[in-house]
Amino acid sequence: MDDQKKRNTLSKFNHIFRNEESHYNRKKLHSKKILNLEDESFFRRVNLKFIKMLGNVKSKVILDVGCGRGNLSFYLAQKGAHVIGIDLSKNFINYCKNQMKILNLKIDFRIMNAQIPDFEDNSFDLIVGSRIVHHLPDTELFFHECERLLKKKGFITFIEPLKKNPIVNMNRKYLKPKERTFYEHPLFLSEVMNAKKVFGNIQHAEYFFISPSAMLFNRLFKKPRIFKIIYKFLQFIEIPLYKIEFLRHYCWQVIFKSIKF
Repeated sequence: MDDQKKRNTLSKFNHIFRNEESHYNRKKLHSKKILNLEDESFFRRVNLKFIKMLGNVKSKVILDVGCGRGNLSFYLAQKGAHVIGIDLSKNFINYCKNQMKILNLKIDFRIMNAQIPDFEDNSFDLIVGSRIVHHLPDTELFFHECERLLKKKGFITFIEPLKKNPIVNMNRKYLKPKERTFYEHPLFLSEVMNAKKVFGNIQHAEYFFISPSAMLFNRLFKKPRIFKIIYKFLQFIEIPLYKIEFLRHYCWQVIFKSIKF
């Protein structure tokens, strides 16, 4: 894509980018413990699958798209990867740079629009992100850009929210309506398959069909001990349900990986 076409594309979606940038630049960020993807948490199962898809990242050149608070960038750097983290928000990039100094890590954090990342062809071994693709107005264009930026046998791996889980939708609409930006759009599974159209292959796994009910319960009643019991029980029930193709569309989170051959 030539420079003029890039400018035209970004201009087309400029109102969306301004809204996203403004939302995240208003966030008040405070230093806190960096999330370890392997720690026990609600998302541990999906995080462990994500780590498995990544494989050995030592010495790999990795682009972390929409790096936010930098948790994924820090994790990868601690594992020996050479990481570039990009985000539209100056607020988040400044936060990441400060945290990087505290952690004594070397990561290249840049303010950059993730829709069309400004890098040369064949620059990265991996392109990764945690819940970023659903913020982008043109997901298929983004996957084409990823294919351009990857080296041969490089791959993308992303964790993304899906659109059709009724429990999560209730939470989004009634309990946390201001947590999300106006234009972000949790994905249909068919949108995730755009990666397969571009790369010719995809691995994917879906998680959290009924277990989000436990999170909803915890937000309403603030009973951590009961939450853990309910969550483990619901997880036990839902694991066999992942095998039913129809129900996978109604899970909350998807992890996917596509390789450039």
